[in-house]
Amino acid sequence: MPTSPHGSPDRGLKPFILAIHREALETAAAKGLTGTLAQVAALQDTASLASAKAGRLVTEEEVMRLLLRERRARKIHEAMGTAPVVPVRKPVAAPSRFRLGRWRTVAMGMALSASAGLAGKARL
Repeated sequence: MPTSPHGSPDRGLKPFILAIHREALETAAAKGLTGTLAQVAALQDTASLASAKAGRLVTEEEVMRLLLRERRARKIHEAMGTAPVVPVRKPVAAPSRFRLGRWRTVAMGMALSASAGLAGKARL
């Protein structure tokens, strides 16, 4: 049973590897291993048991690729099952004539005061 060029194990091994990995994680937790150490131990156990069933060497890399691919596929399926939540936004009302006029006078006043300030300094 050869490995595909992408490094994934044979199709018949996929369910076996997934089930064995879950068991290996539980076994590592029962032994008191946590975090990365538990994950590495489970990965090594899974690769070892999958190699015995496949009759060839199944690397830890192959097992990790399969696990990551399954995790991504599960996230995609979960995301497609739920509708995205879009916040409700009120339409922006057009500014009133009063506000526009006020902004214009403020802007014009700033421009006039800036130019008058320079002219005022020049006169002194």
